[in-house]
Amino acid sequence: MNEAELRQAMSTLEIFRAQLESINQNQQLVQISLEELGRAKETLVQYQKANEGDELLVPVGGNSFVFAKVATNAKAIVGIGTGVSVEKSMDEAIKTMDDRAAELMESMKKLADRRMAIEEQAAMLSQAVDRELQALQRGP
Repeated sequence: MNEAELRQAMSTLEIFRAQLESINQNQQLVQISLEELGRAKETLVQYQKANEGDELLVPVGGNSFVFAKVATNAKAIVGIGTGVSVEKSMDEAIKTMDDRAAELMESMKKLADRRMAIEEQAAMLSQAVDRELQALQRGP
């Protein structure tokens, strides 16, 4: 490996590090979304089990709750994207949460696979760079 190739390899390692950081951030966002979906689904399930007129504590985020009386436990309003929400039966709303969670789990798997591939490439390249640097330090 000549000096230009060594510089290119070190630059590639920096790119790998940046990609890994980006993947890490995306994984954290997906995890947060999964947790939020889990809380939403649990709220829907508990609301569905309640009888009309029952008073419940309903989470509003930030570890905060409000008291609410169940008007109907048969329907919910569910966001479908870009600020649009629709009314669905409670069973459909719960299924929507499950479907979204499945999509997020698939995204998490793809991110993990991509992370593993980059880590393997980076490890091999790093070893090659280390060997080359050691050879340069020993001299000709």
